[in-house]
Amino acid sequence: MSFLTPAFFIGLLAIGIPILIHLTQKEKKTIVDFPSLMFLRRIPYTSVRRRSIRDLWLLLLRVAALLLMVLAFSRPWFSAGSLAAKLPGSTRDVVILLDRSASMGYGDRWARAQAEARQVAAGLRGDDRGTLVLFGSNAEEHVRATADRVRLSQAIDAAKVGAEATRFAPALRLAQSILAQSARPRREVVLISDFQKIGWAKQEDIHLPEGATLTPVSVGGGNTSDVGVTTVTFARNQFSGQDRVVATAGVANRSAKPVADVPVSLEIDGHVVDTKTVSLAPNGTSPVTFAEFTVADENVRGRITAGGAGGAGGAGDAWPADNSFFFVLSPGRPVRVLIVQPDQADRDASLYLATALGIGEAPKFDVETIAASKLTGAALDKRAVVILNDTSALPAGAADALTRFVERGGGVLVGAAANAKWSGSEQTALMPGVLGAPVDRPTGRVGALGYLDYSHPVFEVFRTPRAGSFSGVHFFRYRTLDPKANRVLARFDDGGAAMVERKIGGGHVIAWTTSLDGSWNDLAVKPAFLPFVRQVAVFLSAFQNADAWQIAGRALDVTSKVQAAPVGAVGGVVSTPSGERVSLTDNGRPAFVELGEQGFYTVRLSGARDAARPLTVAVNIDPAETDLTAVDPQEFVAKVTGRADGANAGKEQALADITPADAERRQGIWWYLLLLGAGVLVLESWLANRLSKGPGIMQSPQV
Repeated sequence: MSFLTPAFFIGLLAIGIPILIHLTQKEKKTIVDFPSLMFLRRIPYTSVRRRSIRDLWLLLLRVAALLLMVLAFSRPWFSAGSLAAKLPGSTRDVVILLDRSASMGYGDRWARAQAEARQVAAGLRGDDRGTLVLFGSNAEEHVRATADRVRLSQAIDAAKVGAEATRFAPALRLAQSILAQSARPRREVVLISDFQKIGWAKQEDIHLPEGATLTPVSVGGGNTSDVGVTTVTFARNQFSGQDRVVATAGVANRSAKPVADVPVSLEIDGHVVDTKTVSLAPNGTSPVTFAEFTVADENVRGRITAGGAGGAGGAGDAWPADNSFFFVLSPGRPVRVLIVQPDQADRDASLYLATALGIGEAPKFDVETIAASKLTGAALDKRAVVILNDTSALPAGAADALTRFVERGGGVLVGAAANAKWSGSEQTALMPGVLGAPVDRPTGRVGALGYLDYSHPVFEVFRTPRAGSFSGVHFFRYRTLDPKANRVLARFDDGGAAMVERKIGGGHVIAWTTSLDGSWNDLAVKPAFLPFVRQVAVFLSAFQNADAWQIAGRALDVTSKVQAAPVGAVGGVVSTPSGERVSLTDNGRPAFVELGEQGFYTVRLSGARDAARPLTVAVNIDPAETDLTAVDPQEFVAKVTGRADGANAGKEQALADITPADAERRQGIWWYLLLLGAGVLVLESWLANRLSKGPGIMQSPQV
């Protein structure tokens, strides 16, 4: 509390007046005349009663009245910190950022974090509003601007530790957005975390609204001790037509003490196939290589676990989550390609194509060539790519079968040369434009490619000269093609479309308006031909190297992972590692699964060709998250706000415009003190009157 006119405290000296009055009492007596006093000696009269305070309550009332009057005229007011909580219009918007990243599962950090968050929620008063944001690598708002403390506490209790890595920037940006929309005079962010050092990047720029405060609450720190598996690598080889795999795990000791004889085991489909032991130096890592095993089926589940019961990294480990590393392996399968050529074509008409696709292992292509008349729906089964190498009119129903094939995720490459004579309905259903008549270049003048879309995956590899160049390729003839609204990937030097892409459902069709052999150009004998054909086939097959695992916090595109997924609204069920079953729909768009837990996700899509065999995805903690090194919370606030006193600067700024006179005027405490003093004076007068009517001092009778 402060005082606007503290000089009035000099008036406290007046408190001595009633005290002196009470100590100095006037003697009441009656004078009696005697004939003569000359023979009497004067004796001093002393009364102890006169030197003591006889009416204590009356004295206290008079002193209290004077004290209240002095306080009232000194004009008291509360300081800025107390004022913020008491003045009208000083309500708060509080954003609670609660870290639920994987490292919060270490020891009792999560329980302490929840307790701190509940304490912040319990501190809301009146019209204060609280928002709960849970964050790991991403941030999510769970409760928005509520004054219901019970609801906020229930949301905090229901929150669980995730498997994501720590990233502070998304949470702070969300808090920045929430507070920017707030009109309340006090805006606060309370960040509850273990403040992992890896969670903040220097280049991240956060600007909280002017006057907002950032208060760090740390539940980390101290000495940590942890043993975990950080990564796994695989070496493959073929034996008797089967994939043989050797797994090597990286095991890390995150403590200042060495650990010895830590058991590390390899499980395949729930069965332990090998166990090794490893000793680790302080803050050291060591590789552990297991015995070779066979991968004969799709989606073989594997798990590597460090630690045994009660030992380092075992049941006594403060953070068991990073003791296990999950993975999924499948046999290496080639991409199946079907080349369709005219019935009358020479058997070597597709030799260049087949040779180019047959070279290389990443990926490996399984190529089959058939005549156009044999193209049926059954021939497309289990194919990833179909190449129509200058085919004439398709057999009845073949165009519809190809359209369905593309809709379900397949890819078609059309080489349009002399024999490409399709009907209008076939072109409408499948082609990325309408084919026109052949164009011959003038004698002595060959054509060239004048434009390539290097942003497209087909030509992206040709950004650098090492992959090959089209500059030396000569084109003698090509077909005109009206691309309409489809994407043009390449043009000839005269502006004619050379390559056009069309998307149909989940797949793509690419038309190449010249030959795929040496009849209309010399591309087939140039160095660029092999990478060009392989890039087109890789793109059309949507081939991706199968990931043995995913990092928690990412989103999985299910339709891109399940080969030949159905078109339209995808239906399915996702089973999470915790056993929860979630319905999956995409309404015609790619279907995504949020990978927020550690372990195995199982995805079953209704209508997919391989619906009987579900997609399995392994999810692990980000290896960087296993580094438990913490940053000082105040240092973190300084990095975020640019001020060492970032936690308190906002409070001062928020009330900087309130002057002492304005604060005192808005509080008006002196009125209450003055009224109370007046009431005490009234009570004093009443008590004084009562006491004055009491019995007097005995008087001597007159003689």
